[in-house]
Amino acid sequence: MEIILEIKDDEAFSILEKLKNIKGIRISNTEELKAKYLNDLAAAYRETELAEQGKLKLKRFEDLVDEI
Repeated sequence: MEIILEIKDDEAFSILEKLKNIKGIRISNTEELKAKYLNDLAAAYRETELAEQGKLKLKRFEDLVDEI
């Protein structure tokens, strides 16, 4: 299960330290996740622009369904 918490800055450090000590809890760096998401989104946008310019050939929906 994945849960995202929004914690006030002044309380974040102490809460994160307590969570780290609980077995089974893994804490991800949200800034890294946000950066990866934004990079993926930018790459998708660039691919869309290339497809619209005819420089990138996209698969047809039917072909994608057939792969499944």
